[in-house]
Amino acid sequence: MTNVSKQQVSSSDYQEIKDELINLITKLDKKSATGFLTELLTETEQIMLIKRFGAIFMFTQGHTAYRVSHTLGLSIPTASRLSEQYNLEHYEQLLSGFNKKETSRFLRILNNLILSQVSPKARTRLIETALNK
Repeated sequence: MTNVSKQQVSSSDYQEIKDELINLITKLDKKSATGFLTELLTETEQIMLIKRFGAIFMFTQGHTAYRVSHTLGLSIPTASRLSEQYNLEHYEQLLSGFNKKETSRFLRILNNLILSQVSPKARTRLIETALNK
């Protein structure tokens, strides 16, 4: 669970600084974006972000909350909440920012992860993909 300071920030101040942070992030090049994620977020936070992102993409492929939970190691309540938000089109803005070409490698790795749970050949492909980055 993420620790958040109990010291309150006004809603307007929070919105202003959040908007400015988004503005800064969108101007990062790939190297700086990598540094942003790896230096600012802990390994646990990075894993959480990857799992949530993966879950959203699994829902676009028609997978159930149970499959997402089982594949990515999310709790059933978390996978169910993400599924509900996906079904309410909560992630439309996020998903519209990616085209199929940009997400194909991510989806291929995710698909290999799903298949690796039932197929030894797919498990081997996943390991080879990870080693050959």
